[in-house]
Amino acid sequence: MSDLPTTMQAVACSAPNRFEIIERPVPQPRPDEILVETKAVGLCTSDISIITGKMPDVTFPTERFGHEPSGIVRAVGSAVSRLAPGDRVTTLWARDGFMQFADYYCVNERFAFALPAEVPFAHGLCEPLSAVLRSIGGAGLRTGDNVAVLGVGYFGLLMVQAARLLGAWRVVALDKSPRRLAIARELGADAAYDVAEDGAARALKEFTDGKGFDLVIECAGVQGAIDTAVDLVRPGGSVYVYAWHARPETVRPHTWLKGFKLLSNPACEGFDIARWHRLCEVGIEWLRRRLWRVDPLVTSITAREGLMAAIEQLANRPDEVVKVVICPSAGPMV
Repeated sequence: MSDLPTTMQAVACSAPNRFEIIERPVPQPRPDEILVETKAVGLCTSDISIITGKMPDVTFPTERFGHEPSGIVRAVGSAVSRLAPGDRVTTLWARDGFMQFADYYCVNERFAFALPAEVPFAHGLCEPLSAVLRSIGGAGLRTGDNVAVLGVGYFGLLMVQAARLLGAWRVVALDKSPRRLAIARELGADAAYDVAEDGAARALKEFTDGKGFDLVIECAGVQGAIDTAVDLVRPGGSVYVYAWHARPETVRPHTWLKGFKLLSNPACEGFDIARWHRLCEVGIEWLRRRLWRVDPLVTSITAREGLMAAIEQLANRPDEVVKVVICPSAGPMV
């Protein structure tokens, strides 16, 4: 590592909505780790909840955010066998679980995956890609299901594509954003409805003859989306709550008479890590083969210094952006 710097820049939040660029030593890889020069980090909803102080039990100052990175291997530990300096990779997490939008981070070789040269760093974020595939499995999608995706931001638009690829009969997108609804149609949704203009009722009538969808995937993260999802599901169908909900939500008691299943996004604990690894590989392969597309989804790539501006844009002008990717200053992103 003699040709690498000894210090690097990272990000810390001193208080809600207040972050600073800090200096840290460049970490040294342990025997089973690789050192990655960060090229891209996706900004996740959970990151925003931490940075804005809405995540329960978060204390400040904190550096525990940023978990969707990709980059270039710069050094490897003595026991590493699959990867070498210069390899392009996308990774799950980093040492201690988070990587703080830093110039460099260390990660166990088991959690790193080769990124094909034709896949840009900003597109090849294996953590959210694998999360969508893991969640589609958790939602119990069956071949031939009528599926409604409620909230078509980054994850919802990936869900639209994954549901289609995995055998859904019809896939309908619902949102308030005309731009996001247009992208959903471009990416294969059979129809896209504006929920602010009676879209849910129209979707229910036009695609299910009023009987309801077999599966409703909720990706909006607000109480109104839970209510709409329950209205859309057929008796005996499933509502899958994928979105991160920062506040407690409720389900209207009388709706249980429909006998639907309410499913949740499975947590990491107890999950088959070997299967998760396979899903990372599947997500990357789907990108390589262009079975799903993320180029219309990555609508903003910004320098680390623009982090708070990006969060404010997502909060106040959501129609302008789908996915924000942060580019640390360790070098150009290609």
